[in-house]
Amino acid sequence: MSETDWDNTREIQIRGHGLAGAILAETLHAAGIRIRVFHDGGPSSSRVAAGLYTPLTGSGLNPSWQLDQVLPTVKTFYPSLERTLGVRFFFPMETTRIFRDEKQRDRAETVAPRDFLQICDVQHLPFHAPYGGCTVTGGGWVDLPTMLNTLEERRKALGQWGEAPEPGLTIWAQGAAASEHPLWRECGWRNAHGDVITVEIPELAEDRIYSFGRFLLPLGNQQFRCGSTYAWNQPGPEPREIGREELVSDLRNALKLEFRVSEHRAGIRPVALARVPIVGPHPDAADQWIFNGFGSKGVLNAPWVAKRCMETLRDGRDLPSETVAAKRIIRQRERAKTAAGQKKALEGK
Repeated sequence: MSETDWDNTREIQIRGHGLAGAILAETLHAAGIRIRVFHDGGPSSSRVAAGLYTPLTGSGLNPSWQLDQVLPTVKTFYPSLERTLGVRFFFPMETTRIFRDEKQRDRAETVAPRDFLQICDVQHLPFHAPYGGCTVTGGGWVDLPTMLNTLEERRKALGQWGEAPEPGLTIWAQGAAASEHPLWRECGWRNAHGDVITVEIPELAEDRIYSFGRFLLPLGNQQFRCGSTYAWNQPGPEPREIGREELVSDLRNALKLEFRVSEHRAGIRPVALARVPIVGPHPDAADQWIFNGFGSKGVLNAPWVAKRCMETLRDGRDLPSETVAAKRIIRQRERAKTAAGQKKALEGK
């Protein structure tokens, strides 16, 4: 069976209803493609994630992957979905970024894209900011629990929830669990455990997101989400005390105000080695697809990638080359074969 040779009279089974699976399900449904969603109730990093999106990423303030495509999609997809669902969960918002060192300040002043960044005075803010800061526009956050809960209700009301008896195609969107699944573990993963805390800061303005190496996201009522940590090779999604201590220490060093921790949560992000999503059919099973690997960029990237996935299924359009799962798997197999050959050669010496 080719990438698009499937029977549209049969349902597509989407396995997983975190951020990726939920957005894919709604995108396919809106295009008239029959779907059914199965969610096993396992832990989902989407329920823990802050839901941030930003056009400039990392300490280098680099443009996010496929930014000219994904950002316009964000600006249309979420407001349209809010109207469909009748709830609010999409909050465009400026970010004030406190420079961590001279190198970051110099990059912001000389290299970073000016479309989204403006150097600004941050001395009036209650942060230690010896190197200054900037305002980043074009970003914001999505209230993921509200969106996911409402979409789950929608799927159930439409009779699209549960196991499909005879799916024409199965799309796996199960987050970090994919790295252990026999079909998908060869894609190449480096999943990242992340801790987040909720803090009460009565004297801090709630009109923006703050970034200082960590982030502070205003939730209302003087509550802020603070995160997040990155830890590799963790056995499970449980909160780590060392992660909480990292966040509290960094916030205390950056912020001049008193705060109180009210909650500590954690999850495991599905991060692909290539740092871009993984999409499309398995090279050995064309009726088994994956839609995964979004890491911390799911809010930004999932709507556009879901649209491209839908166009591949419906119209035969090619997926973005760097996302194709079959290429990833074949490349990982070749690397494993080369490594095994090198090991054998060394052992024979």
